[in-house]
Amino acid sequence: MAIIAVNWPRRSKPSPPRFSHFALPPEVALVRLDGQYGDAVVIAQLMLAGVYLVTRGRGYQLLQHPQIQRVLAHPPTARVTRMNTGEVVELFEGGWLELGEGLPHVRVIVARHSAPPPGKDVKVGKHVGEWVYELFMTTLDADGFLVEDVLDLYHGRGAFEAVLADEDVEEDPDRWCSYTEYGQELWQVACQWVWNLRLTLGKMMQGGELREMEWAAPKEAPPFLVTEENPPQEYGPWQWAAAFGRATGRFGAEAFTLQENGRLRCPAGASLWLSEVRQENAFTQRAVYLAYQTDCQQCTLREQCLASGAKGDRARRVSAVRRLLPPPSVVERKPIVLGSMRWVDVAGRSLRRTWIAHWRRQYVEVLPLAQAQPEAKPPPRPPRAVRSHHRWSWHDRLARNAWWGPPHLRVIVAGVPDFLAMN
Repeated sequence: MAIIAVNWPRRSKPSPPRFSHFALPPEVALVRLDGQYGDAVVIAQLMLAGVYLVTRGRGYQLLQHPQIQRVLAHPPTARVTRMNTGEVVELFEGGWLELGEGLPHVRVIVARHSAPPPGKDVKVGKHVGEWVYELFMTTLDADGFLVEDVLDLYHGRGAFEAVLADEDVEEDPDRWCSYTEYGQELWQVACQWVWNLRLTLGKMMQGGELREMEWAAPKEAPPFLVTEENPPQEYGPWQWAAAFGRATGRFGAEAFTLQENGRLRCPAGASLWLSEVRQENAFTQRAVYLAYQTDCQQCTLREQCLASGAKGDRARRVSAVRRLLPPPSVVERKPIVLGSMRWVDVAGRSLRRTWIAHWRRQYVEVLPLAQAQPEAKPPPRPPRAVRSHHRWSWHDRLARNAWWGPPHLRVIVAGVPDFLAMN
């Protein structure tokens, strides 16, 4: 399977990659998306192109989906440890979900790790309670690619980031070398052509076969959830919505008391009636309680109840949210062992990397001599008539270039034998 990295700008319209340029059919290519972070429209376009993909999702509303909530209520499918920080990340197999109405289904994987200490921002993911959640989407089948395999392909970039790094260092394809767009594109094509030629020549010089390594060891089939067919839809209990924005620091929803008649009583004693119960999405309902405007205008606690900077022309609102409960399910496991995953590539750049690593280890050490002779003046400069004569004899040239004065420094070149340096 070939892996191709795509980095689309946010405001540009993506076009399906043309794999005919690589002499590859679409079904053997894996596209890793950067920049769009899992937009449903972009994923749908690539799926219609007939290619496999792996991307990070930014639609964190999927965390409220009953199917995802059902998965998060069970133990994780797998646990991995980040090599750079040692942090344990729990992975959950979310199954196949529909991205939107009329859009194809995609496989969702949820990763979560412990939240950072208070005061430290979360740059990637959704902070919910004591966890930070991340969404990953792919079209790879779960029987061939486990959840940890998909994350290895995304974070490890399929082990081709080092190749791209070598290409950038050796050729600098991002350098601007033309005043026109076509000239810059020609420079990119030329760099890629030269890089491919270098890989081919390196492979031919080494004369080795294809390099094969074990990408993933054999593992037992992960557990999966089995739900009932056509279960009844049931919603959980109502939960008061948290304050945010300018309403932070004022009377929260927990300060209002639910009465037997279904109304709320505010801290000042006024009543709030149930205005509406609306369906926010396929799995969330919101109930909105509204106070009377005359009560809020005459209230002595309005400064502590309404948001900061409120004009007072609208009454206080309090909302509660309830979510669709996941259907009952049981955990089952297939008694099979999945085979190992093999990675095959061409070691066309190992020869050049060996040379580069060898020469980077070379260094020159310059040491001053402890017993240096006093500085001597160079020989007198020849007259202008002699200096302007271009046809000096070899004797004169050697005499001019050989004088360096008394030695003051000792130069040690690593990797060069002493006899060669002395001669």
